Amino acid sequence: MSKDFKDKVVVITGASSGIGECTAILFAQHGANVVLCGRDERKLSSALQKCQEISGGNVDKHLAVQGDITDSQVRRRIIQQTIDKFGHLDVLVSNAGIMTENISLEDATEEAFDLTISTNVKAGFFLIQEAIPHLEKSQGCIVVVSSITSSIADTNEIIYGMSKAAVDYMTKTYALGLAPKGIRVNAINPTSVSSTRLERYYCSEEESKLSYLKYASQQPLHGRNSTPEEQAQTILFLASPAASFITGQCVKVDGGSSLVGPQVEY
Repeated sequence: MSKDFKDKVVVITGASSGIGECTAILFAQHGANVVLCGRDERKLSSALQKCQEISGGNVDKHLAVQGDITDSQVRRRIIQQTIDKFGHLDVLVSNAGIMTENISLEDATEEAFDLTISTNVKAGFFLIQEAIPHLEKSQGCIVVVSSITSSIADTNEIIYGMSKAAVDYMTKTYALGLAPKGIRVNAINPTSVSSTRLERYYCSEEESKLSYLKYASQQPLHGRNSTPEEQAQTILFLASPAASFITGQCVKVDGGSSLVGPQVEY
């Protein structure tokens, strides 16, 4: 598989930690110019430094754009600053997402609903819109980070699961609509991933340790949770020439966990 992304320009949202940070570093390792986007300025700066270091210390090869992608001005700024600095865009990785605290069917609130849908669905949808003209010029591609919860009913994750089901539908529909422009659109559907901010937000530190250890033991493959690096490798593949005839696919990177469904009560 060709993993040469030399001179390619890759935008990654949610790049300050977890899957997004690992993806940024992996693209940088394979020669890409990486635009890292995130809300946390300190963590974003740290991720940017790691990309620079793995690229041989070249500070001009990468760019950090700080801000919340639920803000339309931030979305426009991400794409505009990318074009201003590098002149083109080849890959968009729409990774930024949020999971509100454990919410049952009866306790779901409008505030949690609006925040989740705005971050996980609306922001990604309109960021892709901003990127389309530039991806058409480069015959580029889009990789969206969804979740296996999009296809597994779980009463403890109804809002999050609904948002990711919408992301899957968005991925397939954008893939169909953008195919005539030569733009590929795919998604990955991760299982539980260790050491991500999403995991830590969802559970307290003690709850996280207990529930994720239990969940890991129930994973059909290897009996453990996924690592951010394993998810990043799949993103790299879907963005590579090796996936040139793949579009509209939601790829489960879940160790087989979607075959058995949720088994842990948080």
